[in-house]
Amino acid sequence: MVGKRNSAETTGSGDRKTGIVKIITTAAVFCLIIYSVFNIISQQAQIAQLKKQSEELSAKITEAEQQNDEYVRLLSADDESEYMERIAIERLGYAYPNERRFYVVEGK
Repeated sequence: MVGKRNSAETTGSGDRKTGIVKIITTAAVFCLIIYSVFNIISQQAQIAQLKKQSEELSAKITEAEQQNDEYVRLLSADDESEYMERIAIERLGYAYPNERRFYVVEGK
């Protein structure tokens, strides 16, 4: 009978080991799923950020191309006096001798 008892104890111990292995396997799969979901969400956020940066850079490129076209047009023009006059009025605040300029000042 001692032999049978050892056989029964071994079977009970095997069931316990099988249960522990199932729990560990389930926990490992669960951790893997959580990690995968976190990784996917992180990558999606990074993709959205990179798309936004790409759009901003595209806008800057378009603006630079327009400015470059304006410079090419000015350089190819025969008369630079129109350009100099516009810059003097718009950027430097110059005016003709008999011209009056009015500026809107918001009062608080």
